[in-house]
Amino acid sequence: MLKKLEIDNFKSLVDFHMDLEPVTVVIGNNATGKSAILQAIDFLCSSVREDFPIIIERRNWSVENIKSKLASPGNNRINFQCEFVFKSEKGQDVHIAWNVTVLTNISKNQLHLGNEFVYDLDTREEYLHYVSGKGGFIKGGKNQPDILLPSSIELQSSVLKILSNMMSVAEPIRLLKRFLINSTSFELLSPSEMRLSSRGEANDIGMSGKNLPSFIKMMSQEQKKRFMEKLRFVLGDKIETIDAATKGKPGWTQINVQEKYQNKTITVNSKEMSDGILRVLAFIAISEIKKSDAVLLLDEIENGINTNYAENLLKVLNDIYQESGHQLILTTHSTVFLDYVDKDGIVYLYRNEQGETKAAKLFENKALREQLDYMWPGEVILNMSTKEIVEKILGDE
Repeated sequence: MLKKLEIDNFKSLVDFHMDLEPVTVVIGNNATGKSAILQAIDFLCSSVREDFPIIIERRNWSVENIKSKLASPGNNRINFQCEFVFKSEKGQDVHIAWNVTVLTNISKNQLHLGNEFVYDLDTREEYLHYVSGKGGFIKGGKNQPDILLPSSIELQSSVLKILSNMMSVAEPIRLLKRFLINSTSFELLSPSEMRLSSRGEANDIGMSGKNLPSFIKMMSQEQKKRFMEKLRFVLGDKIETIDAATKGKPGWTQINVQEKYQNKTITVNSKEMSDGILRVLAFIAISEIKKSDAVLLLDEIENGINTNYAENLLKVLNDIYQESGHQLILTTHSTVFLDYVDKDGIVYLYRNEQGETKAAKLFENKALREQLDYMWPGEVILNMSTKEIVEKILGDE
């Protein structure tokens, strides 16, 4: 899992650092950088699958959008430093660091890789070393030679993207790339996209949720059973069944939910469902994604969802790490939802006097933690102003 994240020169994230848990809930006022954190993590994960220009185009960004306006105008480097802990094939903890520097050219709207390093945090052994214009190497696996990176190579992605034969490289590189490949952002979940029919097979619901019907249709019987149990746990016993039927155009699938009321059963399709119900379906579907050992990103989880569902929905989300190894990073504005998450995973964001985003584990602060003796986490936030919270956080520094 991702244990620590440091970012410099990405949007409002200047000299930014944050520690993470299996479930991390990021809170703070509007424009404090919650979405920027999710975007930065997704940018990093996407760089092992896609080139920078594709990521920028997909996000409808420009280089000027992502390079921080708070940093020195002459600073053309965006720096990322990440620390991870993985389980090796022998079950041992592997602690590694992944450092990436991306060089920006605003006038040409271009990004390219400046340097990239992967190394063991305990022994400092390097597994990947690359510097633009100088080349480098990727450490080979057991009985395999190192892969040399020539000085002439100029990359518009992570070095990890160019690896084709994963068995030829050292195990920590394999563990890191698998984690990044499996990681997915669902920050752009859109009920309007979920209402549309989808086609083909899908291993997850997609960033916007547009593959939700196809994902439900391809679930195994065991997955569907768990899905229904979780759905009834959150929404109640009125949900009789859910399926994804193919109708009309060949291969196009839509969601149908059967609801039971006394002696009457009605069928509601995805075009008729509320935004909140569709988002609940999406969150429960995410809990059934098979690929394990990843970070999943969810933005403003409370949108459209009745607070009566908060406790049980958060129980489903909190169980994901134990069930499948998926790490979750969530954002929310809802103080009600905060009452049902692990207090140690609540991270508070604020902007300092220079406009930079800063993060603090909220209840590591003694004064705030003491209030949990007689208040829920959400109540602590609700009963304090931003100024009061920030003053207490800064008082610990």
